[in-house]
Amino acid sequence: MTDTNDLNTDVLRLYSSSGHEFVLSRKMSFVSGTIKSMLSGDSSNFMEDQNSEIRFREISTPVLEKVIQYFYFKNKYTNSTTDLPEFQINEKIVVDLLLSAHFLDT
Repeated sequence: MTDTNDLNTDVLRLYSSSGHEFVLSRKMSFVSGTIKSMLSGDSSNFMEDQNSEIRFREISTPVLEKVIQYFYFKNKYTNSTTDLPEFQINEKIVVDLLLSAHFLDT
């Protein structure tokens, strides 16, 4: 039987600048070096690790959604032997996505 605390520690909540909540697996978020360092270690003192949530005041909802889609894309296709499908990006968010990717170390 799975302990409720185990389920809560596997889930991470990310919030965009407008407060939109995205719920994802912590493992998926480890594509980001920034998030991984915030959540790693048994003795992490980051409030984000203790609450299992991170608020991004500078990342819009469409950009954060695309970042999370990339986390799943990267996890799915890393070490894949099949041809990679194109990762579609709306040209309206390219610059903001690039800045967010740099900040998140993805």
